[in-house]
Amino acid sequence: MRHTEYGYVSPVENHCYHDLERWLADKKKRERRAKKHGAFSLVKEREHNEQQGKTSLDTCRNNH
Repeated sequence: MRHTEYGYVSPVENHCYHDLERWLADKKKRERRAKKHGAFSLVKEREHNEQQGKTSLDTCRNNH
């Protein structure tokens, strides 16, 4: 048994917690990076299309 911030856990549980914490930290970094660069911003895409006088249907037609 190992003493962690979660209390006493087995080595296998400790390994699982470590993997989950690493995944969560990476997920937060990815989300922060995406937010910083404006990825997946439908509002910005819509505003951009409105400024150019396009509709979402025009955008779909041009992409395919």
